[in-house]
Amino acid sequence: MHVGPVDIYEEVLYAGLKNNVGFTSEEFVNAFQSSLKRVRYLFQADQTYQPFIIPGGGTSAMESVTSFLSRGDKVLVVTNGVFGDRWLNIFKKYPVEVDCLKADAGDYVGIESIREKVKQKHYKLITFTHVETSTGVRHPIKESVEEIRDYVDIIVVDGVSSVGAEEVKAKDWNVDIYLTASQKAIGAPPGLGLLVVSENAMKNLKGENIAGYYLDLNNWLPVMRGMEEGKSAYFSTLPVHTVFMLNEALKLVQDEGIENRIKRHEKVAGAIRAGIEGMGLNVVAKKPEAYSNTVTGVMLKKVKAQDVLAEIVKEGVELAPGVHPSLQGKYIRIGHMGWVTPNDAVVTISALERTLKRLGEDIKIGEGVKATQSYLS
Repeated sequence: MHVGPVDIYEEVLYAGLKNNVGFTSEEFVNAFQSSLKRVRYLFQADQTYQPFIIPGGGTSAMESVTSFLSRGDKVLVVTNGVFGDRWLNIFKKYPVEVDCLKADAGDYVGIESIREKVKQKHYKLITFTHVETSTGVRHPIKESVEEIRDYVDIIVVDGVSSVGAEEVKAKDWNVDIYLTASQKAIGAPPGLGLLVVSENAMKNLKGENIAGYYLDLNNWLPVMRGMEEGKSAYFSTLPVHTVFMLNEALKLVQDEGIENRIKRHEKVAGAIRAGIEGMGLNVVAKKPEAYSNTVTGVMLKKVKAQDVLAEIVKEGVELAPGVHPSLQGKYIRIGHMGWVTPNDAVVTISALERTLKRLGEDIKIGEGVKATQSYLS
């Protein structure tokens, strides 16, 4: 129950169990072609959006966004935590002007604040984080975009911890660039960054940009277009076996149906939060509308986070440490994304209750499991 990488379905792993397969082979080209088409489905984007599958992960997908910027462009970063801050760490390496709106831990930046900021200054690009992995806070993307669409050229959403488990509608919401990584809610191994890019944003993909070499999407675009046409193309060697596994994971997503997958995640997340509150603890996210389907931060009262993480592994459950600086050592994170089931929620809450009781935390033993079961019944 980590926040990523997550458990991987056996069929996904088996898809990568191949001997050496050439990246120009028909087998690989077909898998890549299918993956590109399924990426559009994943993000709910149509043919007007250009999909990209590039090596690396969420951070490489994020940094590749510099392909749409020129020297001196103005960028606004809307951050609700550690991974929203990552945009700042990326952009400070490049010759752009960066402003920032920050939220307190457990909260998200208010839409009104964002609207006022973009009215004061014209920004070439704005970044959002759909689900802030460090706290489990979900940002209202649809509503935010509606308020600022007329004021910003390119709207970018980091969906690393949302895509595949939260409602995501790149086209309907008029988001220019939506991105994610292979190892989170999609349920594939780490190693790939996935993006869909609108026609509006593609107009800004020029040769004269501030991107480096490897993550300049100009270099990857011929590969994507060639592969989607069923033709082998090369810029740099792709992680062949990881692509096979991604393709299988995306097939399973499509077989389940994106709406059904979202409902499953919502059910498991709700069951876990019911258990947390039932045993007498609080979640990090301050507002119910900010609760995510993928990550729940759990505030501790007396015990140390590191002790909980070390002890609960003995119960066969792995959780994640809290990484937000202002809450360091005071909370843990439960990941519930990918191939999670209601049974996983029951096991997690029961193991957490036993662990916390042994460590001397002030909880209502048994009430967490009861609340989880009641939620699922």
